Amino acid sequence: MRGKKLLTAFLLGVGLCFVPALGYGEVSGWSYETPATYIEIELLNARITYIMTNPTSFLVVDFSYDPTGLHGRIAGLPESVDTKGKISVVVGDNRGIFSDKSRKALLDSFKRELEIIYSYIQLVATDMDADIMTIFYSREEIPLGYFYQGEDYLWEK
Repeated sequence: MRGKKLLTAFLLGVGLCFVPALGYGEVSGWSYETPATYIEIELLNARITYIMTNPTSFLVVDFSYDPTGLHGRIAGLPESVDTKGKISVVVGDNRGIFSDKSRKALLDSFKRELEIIYSYIQLVATDMDADIMTIFYSREEIPLGYFYQGEDYLWEK
C-alpha cells in the first residue's frame, strides 16, 4: 500500500512537470517599448544627475517638456503665463527651506535654487529666462510661487 502511494505521488510530480503553468505568457510589446525624445532623455538624465550630485540636500525636482501649454493650465497659473514649448520645472520643498520666510527672502530662495537647478539642464535650455517655467511648492504641496520670463512671482490666491 505504501509503495502504491509513493509511486502515485512520484508519477503525479513528474506529470505536473510537463504541464505548462497557467497564466504564463509574455508582456505585450507596447507596454515596455515607448519611444522617448531626445529632450525627455536629457531631462531625465539631468534629474538623476541633480539627485546624485546632492544626495543629502536635494529638493524634489521634476523636469518635463511642455509642447502644448497644458502644464500651466493644470497647475493653475495665470492666463498670461504661456508654457507652450517651454521646459516645466516643478520644485517641491522636502527640507523646509521655503518655510517661515518673508516675501523678499522667499523670492531670493527661489532665485538661488533655480540657478542651481538650471545648471543641470543647460544643454537643453540655453536661455533660462525664455526656455524655463518653474513652480515652487511647499512641504505641504501648497504652491508658493513661480518663475516665468526671468521674473519670480509669489502665488496669488
